[in-house]
Amino acid sequence: GVKPAVIYGDLPPGTKLAQAAKFNDPDDPCNVLVATDAIGMGLNLNIRRIIFSGCTRQGELLPNYSALQIAGRAGRYGTSYADGIATTLRNEDIGTLRDILSQPVEPIETVGIAPTFEQIETFSFHLPQASFVHLLDLFVSVCSISDQFFICTVEQMRTLADLIDYIPLPLKVRYTFCISPINVDSKLTAAAFVKMVRRFSSGQCLTYDWMMDMLNWESIGQPENLQQLEHLEKVYEVLDLYLWLSLRFPDMLPDELAIRDACKQLDAMLQVSVENILEILENSAMGDARKGSLLKKMRERAQTQREKEEYEAQKKKELKMPDKRKGMKKSVLQSVLSQTGLTAEELEQLKKELNEEK
Repeated sequence: GVKPAVIYGDLPPGTKLAQAAKFNDPDDPCNVLVATDAIGMGLNLNIRRIIFSGCTRQGELLPNYSALQIAGRAGRYGTSYADGIATTLRNEDIGTLRDILSQPVEPIETVGIAPTFEQIETFSFHLPQASFVHLLDLFVSVCSISDQFFICTVEQMRTLADLIDYIPLPLKVRYTFCISPINVDSKLTAAAFVKMVRRFSSGQCLTYDWMMDMLNWESIGQPENLQQLEHLEKVYEVLDLYLWLSLRFPDMLPDELAIRDACKQLDAMLQVSVENILEILENSAMGDARKGSLLKKMRERAQTQREKEEYEAQKKKELKMPDKRKGMKKSVLQSVLSQTGLTAEELEQLKKELNEEK
């Protein structure tokens, strides 16, 4: 009989804020919020009690910084509750949560850095035939950094670069597309990204009408199940990408205002869907028993971000192990050199120029 507010990472900002406002409103009957760790980022909430559904993530204990960030949403200065409580759904987890929260937070001792366009351009000058993916691999292989830094993963850039590798683009444009804030984990977002790049490459503007036709806008309606809800979220993500690119290529993406209006329409539809999330879950359960409970589904939605964080942590550990990194670098470097035809002497010259630019 409880109708909760719902917040998770894939929701547009407007929907998240609307759900937060609903939960915060003392006159609204909603007094329960079901959420992923998205509540730990940028939302002011009147929370008295946080209940953890579990203390593990992919078989490992929650890192204390993540647990503290979530638990810290309960009882905050300036909210309705100055003091808060953090507990667990199952009694057997309370001791584990207490241990996690009592651990000291490890200081941040290194800063992540990623390849800039100027650095990629330097590599491209020496290797004009090399693909963007090979340039990224070469950068990671030969880059030398101090103990105060670590190389950020370039897997997202590599994924996007692979998708558009065959499309002719100037290096600066290709670099910009490869740092686009889009997750191509679905066929819809991946296909839309490639179509947008192909049209850009042909010299044709990405107009509002073209975008709506590509996304089959006329077929979009109010979601009735989880599959349709996820589809709506992906369409919003593609339109959000358009807005990001329109700031960088305003002449080629001229319909920023019209696309922004379309985003508002999707946001309103998503707000209605979240308000009726229990009905949507019920419809989905009837059609597909795999969907499971709301908490399970929301944990699945947070999986991609969590895997990314864990991958970053693992890469950071690897870069702190000189012996392993040395062997790994040699293997990657040999592969890249064989594919690009770069000689050892040319590589040394390239490294010298990079150091001079620093």
